[in-house]
Amino acid sequence: MEMDQNGEDVKKLLDVMDELRPTLNLLKEMQDSGLTETLSYLVSNFDRIFNYTTKMEFYDLLTALKKLSVLLQPISAMSDEDIESVAKMLGPLPSAIKEAKSRSESAKPVKTMDLIRILRSDDMAFLIFLAMAVSERMRK
Repeated sequence: MEMDQNGEDVKKLLDVMDELRPTLNLLKEMQDSGLTETLSYLVSNFDRIFNYTTKMEFYDLLTALKKLSVLLQPISAMSDEDIESVAKMLGPLPSAIKEAKSRSESAKPVKTMDLIRILRSDDMAFLIFLAMAVSERMRK
């Protein structure tokens, strides 16, 4: 009678083993890849990792992200056409700054008639109206 009981227990154990085989194979693959070591490290050091992430550096990062989101909010409200206009304006900005710096450092003074021609140009009108529009919005 006891042999029959042991035989049934062994049979149940073998059935459970067959059901667990995919899980055991997965665990073996995780062990071979080193993932179980990583998970074990994370679990054993959870308190230290949690404490590290709650330090001031983490809060500083969140504060910076919050400030960045405030900056990006108006941009997200812009139409694709407006964004393309801004990108078109900002794209050549570095080379334009370099050129303007080079021209302003030249020893040759700008002649009065050249200055008047520059002031009457469409580019100067655009810059003046742009500066006025930005100034008006900043004062609101």
